[in-house]
Amino acid sequence: MGKNLFGGKNGKRGPNSNSNSNINGRNKLRVAEEDGEEYAIVTKMVGNGCFVHCADNIKRLCIIRGKFQGKGKSMNIISNGTWVLVGRRDWESVNKTAMPKCDLLEVYSHVDKERLKTSTVDTNWAILADNDVTNMDKISGATTPVVDIHFRNEKEEEYLKTMEMALKTPNEKIDVVGLENNAIVDKVYVEDI
Repeated sequence: MGKNLFGGKNGKRGPNSNSNSNINGRNKLRVAEEDGEEYAIVTKMVGNGCFVHCADNIKRLCIIRGKFQGKGKSMNIISNGTWVLVGRRDWESVNKTAMPKCDLLEVYSHVDKERLKTSTVDTNWAILADNDVTNMDKISGATTPVVDIHFRNEKEEEYLKTMEMALKTPNEKIDVVGLENNAIVDKVYVEDI
């Protein structure tokens, strides 16, 4: 019999080649170093990409590369309001009616956002903060109206009217209408309740 070269008990003890060596997160922060790289914020997700609003105040269609899909997606989840580093496609000619395209280079977490703000000074972060769809209500000052809907029956309405009268005149006796046959059960002091 030949030797077991491709597995078995001892062959399965090695490291998984598909796993990242740094599971807890990235220690090195990638910043824009070249001319074609821009910071952007995701405004809308579409099929194989997303719409981003870049720091140069231009809206672009961002193409999500294969590195950020499949197994690489776990640490790079992209949603509305996510800050990303994109590479402009300067080599591509764009129609006047079409939106310019860019490629996704890096996805930043919430912790990375703060590290970016302190490490790079020359970028105008207000453009990204103004276009953050997760904070639109805070920025615009708009609040969602609170709709007060109550479904009540006649018995609850009578009870509420009785309680309102009791609050207006707490020392007087009030007739409480019984639930059966609308008969007066007893006179009750509201303070005893």
